[in-house]
Amino acid sequence: MSTPAARPSIGLRELKKQRTRAAIADAALELFLARGFDEVTIAEVARAAEVSEATVFNYFRTKEDLVFNRLDQFWIRLIDAIEHRQDGQGIVAATEAFLLDQEPTSLSSEREERLAAINRMIAESPALLARERASYDHAAIALAEVIARTTTLGEDAATAAHLILGVHKTLVAYTREQVLAGTSGQALAHRVAARTRSGYALLRRGLDA
Repeated sequence: MSTPAARPSIGLRELKKQRTRAAIADAALELFLARGFDEVTIAEVARAAEVSEATVFNYFRTKEDLVFNRLDQFWIRLIDAIEHRQDGQGIVAATEAFLLDQEPTSLSSEREERLAAINRMIAESPALLARERASYDHAAIALAEVIARTTTLGEDAATAAHLILGVHKTLVAYTREQVLAGTSGQALAHRVAARTRSGYALLRRGLDA
């Protein structure tokens, strides 16, 4: 753990790679939402993003990875926030603070409809649900390494990582349920924030408290 410090700026080459990756993922998502995940080919994604199929596979190993680009980037930011949390701040508190900071207070009707469409697509696809579970597993491994390095939990670091991400997984499931049921705006934001606080408060208290 260390006091937060300014991160070095990324180079132009890395910035270009990030933009290319985002452009491919955005083009793919537009096609998936318009026609269905199973109906779109990688070749069509490549044409929409104006790149070659080889370039798509340079950035994304599988078709499912195209949907979870933002989630994969989210894990990087979350784990970074936990690793570089303020002195004296616990890993649970750092997680909760990061998640609450990510929650928008409101979304436009267009973005709410898009959020519902994305969640519906994932919920209806066994392949995407499996990829989502795999994303959590990979994130847990990376988070456990950070916890082991920045706390005294030692061999219990993996357990702590799975508990922290387990709460987040229930929050995602709850949010998806609420969005698909039509909850939106401040009502959705307040409910998710309340669940976030109660979930991580449970971790701080301990299950037998």
